[in-house]
Amino acid sequence: MKLNTKLLLGVLSVLVVGIALLIGTKSYFNNKEVNVASDKCYAKGGTPKVEMTFLTLGYNFSCENK
Repeated sequence: MKLNTKLLLGVLSVLVVGIALLIGTKSYFNNKEVNVASDKCYAKGGTPKVEMTFLTLGYNFSCENK
């Protein structure tokens, strides 16, 4: 293999790992936020309603009181 091909493969590998790390981090912290919000909602006597969005890696949260 030529040096340019090896360099390109190395850069692409680092890029893929970096993107996977960023997606994983975003998902992890969204999960933590939803868990904390759900616990607070249950403490107030409500029922949490969570809608996750796939493409934007976001969520909508609401606490419905009984």
